[in-house]
Amino acid sequence: MRHHGTGNEPLPVFTTPIASFIKLERDSGVPLYQQICQGLREAILAGELPEGTRLPTERALAHELGVNRTTVMNAYHELASEGLIEGHVGRGTLVKRSYMSQGNDASEDDMPSWLLGLAEGEDAILGPDARVLSEMSELGERKEIISLASSTPATDLLPAELLQSLFAEGLQQARQSALGYCPVEGLQSLRREIAARMRKHGIAVDTRNILILSGATQGIGLIGRFLLKAGDEVVVEVPTYLGAVQTFRALGARVIGVPTDSDGLRVDLLESILARRHPRFIYTLPTFQNPTGFVMSPDRKRRLLLLAQRYQIPILEDDPYRELYFEGKEPQPLKALDTHGYVLYLSTFSKILAPGLRVAWLAAPDPMIERLSLHKQIFDLNTNALSQWAVSELLRRNMLDDHMVMLRERYRHKRDVMTQAIQQYWPANVRISHPEGGFHLWCRLPGEMRARLLLREAAQEGVAIVIGEPFHVDGGGQQHIRLSFAAAEEEQIEEGIRRIGEIMKRIQARHTPQNAQDTVIERIPMV
Repeated sequence: MRHHGTGNEPLPVFTTPIASFIKLERDSGVPLYQQICQGLREAILAGELPEGTRLPTERALAHELGVNRTTVMNAYHELASEGLIEGHVGRGTLVKRSYMSQGNDASEDDMPSWLLGLAEGEDAILGPDARVLSEMSELGERKEIISLASSTPATDLLPAELLQSLFAEGLQQARQSALGYCPVEGLQSLRREIAARMRKHGIAVDTRNILILSGATQGIGLIGRFLLKAGDEVVVEVPTYLGAVQTFRALGARVIGVPTDSDGLRVDLLESILARRHPRFIYTLPTFQNPTGFVMSPDRKRRLLLLAQRYQIPILEDDPYRELYFEGKEPQPLKALDTHGYVLYLSTFSKILAPGLRVAWLAAPDPMIERLSLHKQIFDLNTNALSQWAVSELLRRNMLDDHMVMLRERYRHKRDVMTQAIQQYWPANVRISHPEGGFHLWCRLPGEMRARLLLREAAQEGVAIVIGEPFHVDGGGQQHIRLSFAAAEEEQIEEGIRRIGEIMKRIQARHTPQNAQDTVIERIPMV
């Protein structure tokens, strides 16, 4: 039996030089890259290079063997196509898990019997990129990596000083509400402040319509458990947030994708699906969508609500980025246009305050809040009371608004640094979005360039990106990448973009005839 780890285990300690497995015969007539490939292939299949072994970079192995870097690159490509090695963001090129020799597995005698009974293939329902989110979180902790993958706030923008002042001034007087148990629905004071804040944005809700959550992902899971049973269908945008897709699939639901464009969800394509398939609900991120950064147009929002009423289907609006707008006025949430109670509104303080607080909320009709509260108490009884108290105090004292002004300015500047660096360092025929808020830039690679190849070579250069495929439920995204400008410092953003640009140019040079390399195509907005 093969034992699967989490993907975050330490790499095996391997001191034997990789080049020792490769015997080059330069006069044999066999191309050198094939000889390199054969030597590594035999070592992997024999178990001499165990699963998880990190291979040298192309440059390092080429230097050690005295060959051209392209020779090693071609050998690695061949091994990757055979499934023997795999590029991992921030970890380099590793011997692939599926080819781990059984002789190197831990003995079944060392495993508890109940662990031996776990089904090995059940995590396949989460998709081939199930560990993308955990890998992105891990990369944020690694100082040697320039992470343009992590969808988290910048460390220096987390409100440590604000929270410190709150705790110093008010925690002693707020012992019970801050340090004790609280209602499963959430602290009354926080629910009241959130409802008042939502009303300022045109959303007609009261305290009883608010359920406090331990992060927005918990809300997606609760609604999924409440509305879905195995075999049910749910509509999502293509592309869309990976975590939601994984949650729905884990619940046994079938996920139906509807394409998007620069105006958001293609509602013209949605109606036929609603008429034929009768899905249980629609999941959408209408404002600064993850991963594209697009905002759904007012006309699309109105048409989407009309379809929801016509086909009697609820909409789950996931809205983590709306307050992080960079130009003009704050976009209006879909929920503000909902006069008949079809929109379930989900948001979080993770992006605008701190993800470590784990405070999010759902706004929904009273009966649903009551039912979901019963479901929620089974899993965590109540959301962290100390975090709830801190957020409630920030809202009550009007301390969040000034913080938001600062965040918008800093993230706008980071977006501009990224887009300007792309203009300077990348090939001209790359199509990029220009988000007016949020954390993300969505890019379509030039020509026939594949995102997985770029991912692997970027990892070797110490830059982490996210490929487009995990965000697609339709098998697409092979030529897209998502970049986040939020977490990295400005200098890191520019350097990371520069390295990616150099990689793109190398890839193009390998696949473009010499007489076509000087062609310049005007960059156009992403559509």
